[in-house]
Order: sequence, then C-alpha cells, then structure tokens
Amino acid sequence: MQLEELASVRTGLVTARKKPKENQRPTKKYSLINLKCINSSGYLNTTVAEEYLSSEVLKADFFTQKGDILVRLSAPYTAVMIKEDGECGYLVPSHFAIIRVDREKALPEYILWFLKKESTRQQIFQNSSGSSAFGTISSGFLASLNIRKLPMDRQAVIGELLLLSEKEQELLHKLAVQKEIYNRELVNQVYDSFKRGN
Repeated sequence: MQLEELASVRTGLVTARKKPKENQRPTKKYSLINLKCINSSGYLNTTVAEEYLSSEVLKADFFTQKGDILVRLSAPYTAVMIKEDGECGYLVPSHFAIIRVDREKALPEYILWFLKKESTRQQIFQNSSGSSAFGTISSGFLASLNIRKLPMDRQAVIGELLLLSEKEQELLHKLAVQKEIYNRELVNQVYDSFKRGN
C-alpha cells in the first residue's frame, strides 16, 4: 500500500504568502522551524527556531503535533518525529513535508523507521529533481511511496527499537561533544602550566 493510505502527507506553509505587506501590522507571532532546527543525524533542536510574523491567524494543520513526522524536502531529506510536548506548536514552512499518521492504521515510529530505511532513502535520492546536492522531492512523492503494513504489535517492536537506537546515538553524540570540550581544556591547562615553567 502507499504511505498516503496510512497518513496524511502535506507540505508546510509557504511563509512568504502570509507575511504582512508593507505598512501592514502583523496579526500574530509564531515560532518557525527552519533548516537549522533539524541536523542530518535526525535531531530536532527548537532552540534555533526563528520568529515569524504573520498577517493572519494560521491553520492548526501547519503546526507541529506530537507524533508528526517532518521530512526535509531537499538533501539530505532528513526525517524527524515530534516526540515531546515542548516540540509541539511550531510553525512548519514549505521546506518540509508534514506526515500525520492515522493511528488506527499505523504507528508514527514505524513510519519514521520506514522513511529512514536505506532502501527508502535510495528511492528518495533517485527521484529528486535537480542536482544531487540540491535536489528536491515533493510531498506527493512521499505520499506515493509503497510501504508494507504490518500488524500493530510488530510495528511497535520496530518503532521501539528505532527510538532506543536513536536515543543511544544522541547520547553518544552529546558525550563526544563533552569529551572534546574536556580534552581541549585539559590540553590548555597543561600548556599554561608549561608556560609558567611548572
């Protein structure tokens, strides 16, 4: 079956269309997800979200909800899932597809695994338009991807393993960053002591 049979797939908001015109006061202020918010490893960082001023109140469809999957529509086509309450309510621009899973048919974690699978990623890269570095895909292409519908209990096993693996990778990444800082400080301290003649 196709992904659109298990989830709604839409493109985020074309933000240029809702910006206030010259001499028009903005109606609403939102926090906007941008490309920097999602790194290539698939971590969502909302601390770098941008402020967006809109000429009108926007539809709820364009804001992140728990269980949503965002897919970057340009290389490297990273997919992330909204897992925490603190990640909800962010405006999603047209650089991303928003995949909202029908939970009676599938689990978001299973869909996320499917989108991150190497064979799916190969399909995405092969069907992108433009150069390999700057190629784009459409949300319609994502909706048409063929996916095997497994029983819910099996989807849950795959989804849980994926989330555990991602958590481990995230912790290892944070540890590596902290270790780099520690090692740099250690070398600086040794250098300073040598400079002082100790």
